[in-house]
Amino acid sequence: MLSAIWIATALGVAGGVVLAYFVGRAVLPRVIAKSRDISLFVRLAFAGTVVALLPAFFLSIAVGGTLGGVWGKRVFGELGIPSSGVPFGLAVGTALVFAIVLLSGTAIGIFLGKAVVCFRQWRVRS
Repeated sequence: MLSAIWIATALGVAGGVVLAYFVGRAVLPRVIAKSRDISLFVRLAFAGTVVALLPAFFLSIAVGGTLGGVWGKRVFGELGIPSSGVPFGLAVGTALVFAIVLLSGTAIGIFLGKAVVCFRQWRVRS
């Protein structure tokens, strides 16, 4: 059972990276395309994502793994196989939390870019 938990955690982290990549790839061009300085937004979005990697890893294991494992045990318990639900729920919870934290870091980078652009425009007007 212990190896199943580690495998589920690794699959959850990998799934979170893939989920964040596809969501970011679908949403990011729409958000950045309207800006004046696209390279600034791309760099800050990337920097926000990199900064969020470590918190995403720890939060996905601590929060996502715990809540996902309990959720999986409960859902699969009603089907009569509660022990099989823990690794599945752990992987799903880890993936979701990892992707949410990574995308939050990306969003913070984009908002920081918008603040920099607004400050530049304000400074030019003054």
